[in-house]
Amino acid sequence: MSKRRTFLRIASSMGVFACVGSTLPKRAQAQSGLNANVHYIDPSVAGPGDGTLANPYRSWASVTWTPGHTYLQKRGTTYSGLFQLSASGTAQQRITIGAYYRSDGSDDNARPKPVIVLPGAPATPAGGASIAAYRQERDFVTYRHLDIRNTAMPDGSDVAIIWLGNDCVFENNNLTSNSAGVVIYEKNRVTVSNCVLDVISNGPDYGNQGILAAGTTNMDDIRLLSNTVRHRGGGSAASYGIRCETYNGASFLNRLVLRGNRVSPPPGVAYNANRRAIGIYLVQAQAATVDRNTVTGMLTGIFINGGDRSYVGNNNCSNNMNFGIHISGLAKAYLIERNICNANGGTLTSTYYGRGIELSSKVGQDAVSGHTIRYNTCRFNYNYGGPLDNGSEGVGIGVDDGASKCSIYGNIVSNNEGNGIQMYGGGDRARWPDTGGHTIQANWLDSNCSFSVLNRRNGGKTPSPFQAHIALAYIYGSPTVVARNTFLGKTSMRVYTDGTDANVTVVGRG
Repeated sequence: MSKRRTFLRIASSMGVFACVGSTLPKRAQAQSGLNANVHYIDPSVAGPGDGTLANPYRSWASVTWTPGHTYLQKRGTTYSGLFQLSASGTAQQRITIGAYYRSDGSDDNARPKPVIVLPGAPATPAGGASIAAYRQERDFVTYRHLDIRNTAMPDGSDVAIIWLGNDCVFENNNLTSNSAGVVIYEKNRVTVSNCVLDVISNGPDYGNQGILAAGTTNMDDIRLLSNTVRHRGGGSAASYGIRCETYNGASFLNRLVLRGNRVSPPPGVAYNANRRAIGIYLVQAQAATVDRNTVTGMLTGIFINGGDRSYVGNNNCSNNMNFGIHISGLAKAYLIERNICNANGGTLTSTYYGRGIELSSKVGQDAVSGHTIRYNTCRFNYNYGGPLDNGSEGVGIGVDDGASKCSIYGNIVSNNEGNGIQMYGGGDRARWPDTGGHTIQANWLDSNCSFSVLNRRNGGKTPSPFQAHIALAYIYGSPTVVARNTFLGKTSMRVYTDGTDANVTVVGRG
């Protein structure tokens, strides 16, 4: 063999060996958790550690926060103490905080989440009672698979476990707090998903929210997805499960998505001890998506005030104290469809009206107008509240003062103690000169006005004079058409009008 050929053969062998050598150490590092950008925390170990898998940190206080790095606490362990980030990630190098379980650094989602117990009062939110407080927010951080607790937070409004920064992801975490859970204040592109929040057991002097997204400026791309909020009945009257709003009438929440969330009192509690606590509260959202949420046991399931072109669909808002879904303020052109709003209202107080879906506004002409209300199910809503006690509550679908030009079709409305569908123009022609323009057609109405009586709260049993599946009062202006509805059951009248109506065409009056 020539010297040249021998040299090429040796060089080729060494090249192959070099390639193998350059590949294997990386794989070995990944398998043994030796990536220098991954740091491990195990509060059960003895020493302070150096953050490697072989020698994990004992405390989060030992961590140096670096963009692009990942920090993992071992599942089944509990850390008590400060847990605050001193740096943000970047768009190219996010900070990730999560969990690991196995000896090779991999995770097992079936195991209990690692627990982080934050210091309570007298520690302040900025001083460690929270992961981050106002103006401590960190951007480009992902938090996942954590169980974070503080049941001794100091009194105050919006005292939360964490205030999130821009471009944060907060997912699959458990939060336990005597005050608020998560705050997103004037931030953008934030997702909170698949979290369980056990919150708001504080006293009545301060308002706190399970999840709050709010500010005085426009906010964009906030996504609250598949979270469970257990509201423990504390806080002021303005303490809600999920609250999203702008505090400036010229600012809006854009591209807001509220999907698949569940809001209720704790298990075993029928109605929230805070009788004014709303499940989902939304103000000033443009083209929001509010769908597949479930709210029970709250004052109102979903309350929306202001904003145009939002989608409200496939929600279940039943067994609430007042309304299932309430649209108010300056709100136009919503699609409200396929919601289930049953058994709202009750005998707790006369200030709870008891309605499945309600549209009303004191703002003025056309304030809530142009809505499509279709394919909803509204049944068994209670007639007990209202100022007059005249049998006019317990309504399936109410389209009231400030509403006009709505299309209501294809709904199942039955067994409500008041009217199935009620339209009330408010009676003030100067304030609401046009309360018409509605179409009510192809709805299925059965056995409504099952307990529509006068003076019910004092034991009255005299039937109200407007026991009808569909009732119209003070509806005038643009033409209104009632047609092709199906009427079943023993309800006295199909359609009731009070004599003030004008430009109303009814096909199938009975």
